Amino acid sequence: MKDIQNYSIFTLRLRQERHVVYARQRAREIAKLLGFDHQEQIRLATTASELARNAFRYATNGAVEFLVQDSSPQLFLISVTDEGPGIANLAEILNGQYVSKTGLGKGIIGTSRLMDHFNITAPPGGTRVEAGKWLPASAPRIDANRAKAISTQLASTDTADPFDEIERQNQELLKTLATLREKQEQLAELNRELEDTNRGVVALYAELDQHADDLRRVSDLKTSFLSNLSHEFRTPLNSIISLSRLLLNRSDGDLSLEQEKQVIYIQRSASELSELVNDLLDLAKVEAGKTEVRAKYFEVQDVFGALRGVLKPLLVGNSLELIFDAQVNLPPLYTDEGKVSQILRNLISNALKFTRRGHVRVTANLDAEDNDVVFSVSDTGIGIAPENLERIFEEFVQVESELQSQVKGTGLGLPLSRRLAELLGGTLKVDSEPGVGSTFVLTVPVIYGKTQQGTTQEAQIAEASGPAILLIEDNREANFVYESTLKNTKYELTFVASLHEARTAMKRLKPALVLMDRLLDGEDSLFYIEELRSTGFLGPVLVVSVVDDVKAALDAGAAAFLAKPVVPFTLLSTVQELIEGQSAKTLLLVDDDEVTRYLLGEALSRLGYRVLEARNGREAIKTVKERVVDGVFLDIIMPGLDGFEVLKEIRANENSKFIPIIIHSSKNLSVQELNLIAGMSVTIYPKQALATDASTAALRNALKMGGIEE
Repeated sequence: MKDIQNYSIFTLRLRQERHVVYARQRAREIAKLLGFDHQEQIRLATTASELARNAFRYATNGAVEFLVQDSSPQLFLISVTDEGPGIANLAEILNGQYVSKTGLGKGIIGTSRLMDHFNITAPPGGTRVEAGKWLPASAPRIDANRAKAISTQLASTDTADPFDEIERQNQELLKTLATLREKQEQLAELNRELEDTNRGVVALYAELDQHADDLRRVSDLKTSFLSNLSHEFRTPLNSIISLSRLLLNRSDGDLSLEQEKQVIYIQRSASELSELVNDLLDLAKVEAGKTEVRAKYFEVQDVFGALRGVLKPLLVGNSLELIFDAQVNLPPLYTDEGKVSQILRNLISNALKFTRRGHVRVTANLDAEDNDVVFSVSDTGIGIAPENLERIFEEFVQVESELQSQVKGTGLGLPLSRRLAELLGGTLKVDSEPGVGSTFVLTVPVIYGKTQQGTTQEAQIAEASGPAILLIEDNREANFVYESTLKNTKYELTFVASLHEARTAMKRLKPALVLMDRLLDGEDSLFYIEELRSTGFLGPVLVVSVVDDVKAALDAGAAAFLAKPVVPFTLLSTVQELIEGQSAKTLLLVDDDEVTRYLLGEALSRLGYRVLEARNGREAIKTVKERVVDGVFLDIIMPGLDGFEVLKEIRANENSKFIPIIIHSSKNLSVQELNLIAGMSVTIYPKQALATDASTAALRNALKMGGIEE
């Protein structure tokens, strides 16, 4: 790489104090000759003066050299060197951390901020500072001849008297102060304008907030109005429909043909008005964001079967055929079955209304790339003109056609269907040609709540690599406990709320464990265990119920039973034992503090232990006599029997005298108390250790010291 050439212009030795003034003067003169403007001349002169003053005051044999670096663009450099002791705290000075009574450091920082280039080295034996400014773009380029000419011109120029230079410096300072004051006044004016603008913006935001509140209020009023109106309409309409049915059934006597025709008209009008009221209410709920999506697993074939039965009465004669065709092996949908059915019902009923002959075909196919199910409702009806393809999704719009006068509708079915599709994260589109037919395409994600990245909580669970657990529970609070307990484990969790959903989920899952509530929708569900076995499921079933009947659950084929409310760490240890196939060691926690039992129990469960609890000393002694335990965590300070008395009782019993016992207490044991338990083979694990970052390691160590863990 070619070295960058420097053109030296002038060098000044700092032998006397007036030479500092000369350095300032020469810097300004050279800057002017190089083409710098007045403000830049002052900055360069100030930089030369400050650096020269430091070299003269704090060192010896100082020198100032002015040169031009032949870079692109060219750089005017002021190089100051000395043979002093260097600067010991240079890093602190450059970081602005050094405080000096003499002001050392402030000048260096200030100078570096004025320059485009700044470099300083200050080892013991001398300091070198380079400060520079890029030459203006309009200035002529400097070469060796130009540099020599400037040097010659400076040599022929006498240096000014130092007092004249100081007077000039003062004048420049006054001008700078005047300019600064003007800038401050401009800044103050600008601040006032910004304050006025801010007040305007605040007022605008307040107005926007008011408008937003008004819109929310109007939306709430609209929803409330439609809800109340729907309720007020539904009651008399249902009465009209019911009374019409009574009359048509001849409950109070026969009707003439004319009377029967009139009652049928009344019943039909009331049904149409009831349909309008229902659509209005559904649409208002969706717009207000008050429609809840009740996602669950279901099969598309089940939906098609239900729709086939509901819509079959709409077929008139043999000229029109309703066909349902679903792709083989479609995955179960996890979304709102009722809303999907409602959308399809609207689309199919519309197709049947506007199709005289031919067919209405309903299909369902999987779009594997986007993980969506695509429903298609196509007909051979009258079709829709291109200009009306979007209008039909507007509220109360009914397109004029030859069949429009023969069929009745509210003009709300399609707008509602599109809103419901969007609510489910899908789309509803139409393609049609007049005289040929129409095709409505509903796209629904296989899993409700799918993000743009294609992930959901369900999807993330499906992508996990651990054993799967199917949880059949219709109680939200219980599901929350299960999820909180198992969410940080290796297990995949799939929640269903009914046996119907469980059957659907079992078609795609191979769970390592089925956890089920005994009572689902108020009915005993133990029979489902036998059904699971008949379908080939051989894994363990864990029954959880408020009905504390262990025998009934085990007789039905369950591997284990837990009574509600389930203690989280007991649930975790039971699940681990059933899935891993190994019997976990059982530990007894004896403590009157519920929080301590919970924290310690959870920590032990995550280490693979089954945990039992005792709230006091008497419960502990009773449990040790009735159950087989592999170890005891014992608190000292408890009401009734304290820990020392419990310890004596356990050691006095022939069947429990060798059980490992770990003293788990926040009490600092005295010498006398330590001597009391010295011969009873106990380990001490203070409660404070459970709150440390190394709590797991400390707990494992206590288990090893106590002989519980090898």
